[in-house]
Amino acid sequence: MMRDAVGETSVLVAEVTGAAPLAEKLGAAEAARAVDRALARAERSIQAYAGSLLPAEPGHMIASFPRSDSAALAANDMIKRISQLPPVSGINLAVRVVLHAGAGAKLNPADTDMALGLLPFAAAGQILVSNDAVSHFSEGMRANLNTSAQMSVTTGGLEMPLQELQPGNLQALSSLGPLTVPPPQPSIMPSSRPRPVPSAAPEGEVARTRLLLRYHGASMLVSEHKPVLLAGREEANDLVVTDRRASRQHARIEWRHGHFVLIDSSTNGTYLVDEHGVEVLLKRGECELPPHGRIGFGYSPLEAGCEPMVFDIGERQ
Repeated sequence: MMRDAVGETSVLVAEVTGAAPLAEKLGAAEAARAVDRALARAERSIQAYAGSLLPAEPGHMIASFPRSDSAALAANDMIKRISQLPPVSGINLAVRVVLHAGAGAKLNPADTDMALGLLPFAAAGQILVSNDAVSHFSEGMRANLNTSAQMSVTTGGLEMPLQELQPGNLQALSSLGPLTVPPPQPSIMPSSRPRPVPSAAPEGEVARTRLLLRYHGASMLVSEHKPVLLAGREEANDLVVTDRRASRQHARIEWRHGHFVLIDSSTNGTYLVDEHGVEVLLKRGECELPPHGRIGFGYSPLEAGCEPMVFDIGERQ
C-alpha cells in the first residue's frame, strides 16, 4: 500500500535493466550488487528534485513528486547517472522509466499501479510519459517530447496513449515557480545574510539569464536551457568536486525567473563569498547568487591554498 502523499501529484517508476544476463554470467549475488549500485544513483536523482521514495520491488524504484516537471528532470538525471556506470563483466546496466500523474490533488495506489503496468512498454534508456503527466508539464518541458514516437498501449483493460521524453539537457519554463520543494531556511554565518530567493524578476528589470562557472580550468553554463547544475564528489555530477570535504551530492544551482539559486544538501555546508568579500555558509538551505563570487564545497573560498569555483552572472549574449 502506498503511503499518503498529500500534494504530490506525479509518480515516477523505474526499473534497472541488464540484470538477467549479468546473473547468468556472474551469479545472482553479484548481479544484485550491481543493481543496488545503479539504484543508489537513481535515488540521488530523486532526492535532487525533491521526490519522495515509495516502497518498491527489488530492481525497481518508485517516487512521488509535487510536479511533473520535477519528475521528468529526475528521470533524465537518473538515466544519465546510470549510463555513466562502468560495464560489469562487459555488461551495461541501464534504466527504463515511466511518468504518470493522478487526477486529483494527491496520488493513490491506482495511479502507481497504472505506472507500473506501463513500465514493460519502455525500452532501456527510455522515458515514457502518460498523457496525464504531459497535461501537467510546463510549456518548456513539453518541447522535449518526441512527437514522432507517440504510441497507444493497453494495460489493465484500459487503452493508454504514451509519449516519449527525449533524454538530454531538458528545458523547463520557470513560469510556474521553482522545480523543487523549498528546503528549510538556511543556517548562515552571523556576519551576513543571503539575499532572499525571488519568485520573479521585478517589473522593468532585465533578467540575467547566463551563469558562467569556472572550476579547475573547466567552464560550465547554467541558463534557461540548462536550468539545473549538480555539484559534488560523485562522477555523475555536472561539476565534479575533487576536495574530500565535499559530499557525493553536495549542492545544486537552479535557474529561476532569470535568477540563480544555490541550494546546499551536504554534510559540511556550502560557502559563498560575494564580490565584496562577504561570506555566508549555507546548511541545508538556499540563497540567491550575487552577480560575481566564489563558492567552496565544504570549505571556505577564503581559505589559503584552496581552489574555489568562480562564477559570473550576466545577460545572455
